[in-house]
Order: sequence, then structure tokens, then C-alpha cells
Amino acid sequence: MNRQPKLLGLDIGFGFTKCLDGEHTVIFPSSMRRGFPSPDSAGHPAEGGYDIAAPDGDYRVGDDTASLSLLEDFARRPERLLDTFGKHLALTAIAAFSEQECPLHLTVGLPLSLTPRWKTPLAEHLTGYHKIGIYQPDGCCVRKNIHIRKVHIVPHPLGTFATLIMNARGYLRASPYRASKVALVDIGFRTTDVMVMTAARSGNRGSGTIEMGMADGIEAIAAKLDQTSSSLPDLQGLLSAIRRGFIRIADQEYNLRPLREATYRWLAMALADRINAFLREDWDLENVLLTGGGAADLAEDLAPLIDGEVVLIEHHQDPRLINADGQLRLARHHWGATGFCHNNH
Repeated sequence: MNRQPKLLGLDIGFGFTKCLDGEHTVIFPSSMRRGFPSPDSAGHPAEGGYDIAAPDGDYRVGDDTASLSLLEDFARRPERLLDTFGKHLALTAIAAFSEQECPLHLTVGLPLSLTPRWKTPLAEHLTGYHKIGIYQPDGCCVRKNIHIRKVHIVPHPLGTFATLIMNARGYLRASPYRASKVALVDIGFRTTDVMVMTAARSGNRGSGTIEMGMADGIEAIAAKLDQTSSSLPDLQGLLSAIRRGFIRIADQEYNLRPLREATYRWLAMALADRINAFLREDWDLENVLLTGGGAADLAEDLAPLIDGEVVLIEHHQDPRLINADGQLRLARHHWGATGFCHNNH
């Protein structure tokens, strides 16, 4: 008898990679470097980071302590996200959920601009059997045999839409959004995706990717801080400091509120112009739904600048997880709660 598959929602973004099964969550920066220091020299990766052994060598994944590498790497060379490291990022996130080669069924979310090109090749790269090692603090390498049986790839904003029209088990529920025309505006790290849904179907008109996201604001703030301090925290530390409104570097505290407010106003104005241009022909939109990891940060400044009625979609745990949560619901809808029930789409 076949073992019951485990269903996962996996979200690979320019900023963070996230994976969840409804009980546990893995989230780490989409950062990857070949090789890693030995335990005797530079220690272990920071919290949320992993040292992995892949068939093509050793990598440090998700540890951004060496520099703001996301700003220097994927944010400037986005093709590397999937071309070079996509499979390793996915397997690192999935490893925590793989036990005794239990078959896995994944719904994977990708940035809208990358989905057409990478939908088929990434599914082919992920499907099948994989081996990966995860180094432990004591230096021991725990080997994982991962069996990915099914892969379904969707653009990021579809995950948010799934949370609005499906319950946690993947069943359709009563929702005004199922029959209405809405625009999902997913504010990510490097890009902002715009997707128009009409009666729960996506359309090409009004949909696309804006090459601007939270990285533009974070980079501007980091550049200002770099003028006054020679030491900056890792990306997650900087994000936390920006949201708190202050940062302490070398026993000196810096007030970030004025800089944050000015930067977010500038970023909101620049994004609003582009969003309104995308949606200019969609005069009959009922709502513009703000989602994604940057939505809560920019909503106050951005919402008044967007044409139409704007709604902020929030997540009870972490706004970065809303699409991954929806992708898990899509997996349960697509394959059934047990993974054995398949539909034909």
C-alpha cells in the first residue's frame, strides 16, 4: 500500500524562501554561497541558516551575516535565483519535512515574471528522488533522502487568492472574491507582482511584474546608514530595526523613523504610479488587494495613492507566509487532503 503523501506549500522569493505543512514552518533568506567556514574558524550559520551537503558540493544557505548579500546578488542578478540555486533552496526548505522517503506533493509559488519560463523546468528538476545533507552544530551531517512525487507551480499572488476563497483544508468557501473582479498587488523583495482575477480566473490584461520592491527602500536606508557606520547587521536584523524605528551599532543608537518614513513615502509614490498604469484599463475593479511581505510596511503610504478601493490582506503569523499558506491550500485542493485524491486540472 502506498504511504500517504505529505502536502507542502513552498514559496521561493527573491527575499525569502518559505515552506509549511500546516503545523511547522521553515523560512530563511534566499541567500546561498558555495562552501562554508569550518566549525573551528568562523562557526556556524546564523539562526535561520543552514550548511548543506549537495551532490555538487557544500553550500551555506539562508545565512546573510557576511553582508547584505540579497541586495548584492539576487536583487541585482535575479536570473540566478532559479538558474543556479533554485533547486538547492527548495530542497533545503523541504528537508525538514521529509522523513523516511515519505512522498511529497508540492505547490510551489514563484515570482510572476519567472513563472512562464521556469514552470516546466523547475518541476522537472524537483520531481524524483534527491539526497541532501544538513550539517548539525556538532559537525555531524544528517542525510536526507527526499522523494518528491508531484509538483504544481503557480505565480505568487495566486497563493493569496487561495487564502481568500478556500479554507485551510483546501475546500472552496463562501467569499465575495470568488465572483468579483479584483487586482492582487503582491509587494515582494525585489519585485511587485500585479495579477487581475475575474470570477476566480486570471487574465493577461492588467497583470505583470514591476521591477521594484522592498529591496529598493532597504538599500536606500542601508546606504544612508553606511555613511555614518562602518558596520551593518544582516538583512533580517536590518529589517527588524527598520520596523522598530531604531538600530544600535557599536553601542550607538540611530533613530531610523524619519529615514524610514521618507523612504517609504518615496517608494510608495514610485510603486503607485506603476500600479495605476497597469490597472488603467481595468475600470471595473471592485478591490485592489495589497499582499506580500512588504504590504504591511507600505500600506499606509501606498493605499491612498492607488486608484480604487484598497484592502490590505494580513496574515495571522507573518505577512511573508501568506502566499505559502495559500499554496498549501492549493495543494490540498489539487490533490485532496490525503494526497491520494487527484482532480484533472
